[in-house]
Amino acid sequence: MKTRFLLASKRVHREGHFKGINTGTVSMLIKTLYYLPLACLILSLMVGCTASSSAPPAADGGELSTYQLEINLLGTKNKFLVDSQGKLKTKVETSSADGRISLSLNEGTLILDKDERPLQVIDVMVDSSPPPPPEDAYIVGVVYDFSPEGANFNPQIKLILSYDLGGLPEGVLEKNVYIACYQDSEWKMLAYKKIDIEGHSVTTQIDHLARVAVLAPKEHPTSDVSSGPADRVEVVYFHRTQRCSTCRYAEDGIRYTIETYFADELASGKLTFEVVNVQDEENAAIVKKYGASYLTLFINTIRNGTEHIEEVDEIWYYIGDNEAFIKTVKSKIEKSLSEVT
Repeated sequence: MKTRFLLASKRVHREGHFKGINTGTVSMLIKTLYYLPLACLILSLMVGCTASSSAPPAADGGELSTYQLEINLLGTKNKFLVDSQGKLKTKVETSSADGRISLSLNEGTLILDKDERPLQVIDVMVDSSPPPPPEDAYIVGVVYDFSPEGANFNPQIKLILSYDLGGLPEGVLEKNVYIACYQDSEWKMLAYKKIDIEGHSVTTQIDHLARVAVLAPKEHPTSDVSSGPADRVEVVYFHRTQRCSTCRYAEDGIRYTIETYFADELASGKLTFEVVNVQDEENAAIVKKYGASYLTLFINTIRNGTEHIEEVDEIWYYIGDNEAFIKTVKSKIEKSLSEVT
């Protein structure tokens, strides 16, 4: 009986403790305590889901040492590691699911937005309101919108666009199609071009994001070559001011191959060889034309006034192997010469 009384006394004491508090106040307090955490959760989700094309800050307010760059090609999304300065940590090769668009970026490529901040997202979609074609060309297929507009790359990156053969206007040859970008209210033809007739694709190099499309000229282009044979092969090797043993080995090997096996073609002007310093301001035009950076070998096959520029990157696998290096350069030049004779 004593134990039962003590428990009853405690219950009465607790009940009496709350008698002075208004019931509505208690109800409001309970509701506030219930909904406050829920409101905080919703707010944090809203803030966390806000889209941004620039690199995210670190938790301590500083910058992350690395972060993920998302590249979205027509709905195909892939992420790649980038450092805090906006430089790619690995080489990137990515394509849309339908194979219409492909991008190739070298390791160390600097990717910044228009305000020179590291980029977080690249989106490529079909332009639903494309600009009209230029007066002297057709748009082949669709126009692609690359965003954010003004984002830039250093060095340039490779862009490959595919097209439907049946979509070419009557009378247009595949070798004459090219990629152009739309900016400042006009279409501008990009200097670098490589045609894959078998694969029906065009490769170019870009240093910034904009709207792009495959174009075809309405009239057959005439040659803008002022000297030398109309059909010829140009071999151009690019290097920097400060040269290493690999750089000099490559130049020596290319020069030896050309002078040993193609002396007649050199003498006639059918083949030319040029070595260019990419850091010399006087070479700015040719560097931009080829989209060159550091050590690069290009073979430009000029046929009927149209230039077909190909980057030869296989040689770097054979540095130090004289036989394989010479064989690779020789076969590439022979193939190009066979197309202009």
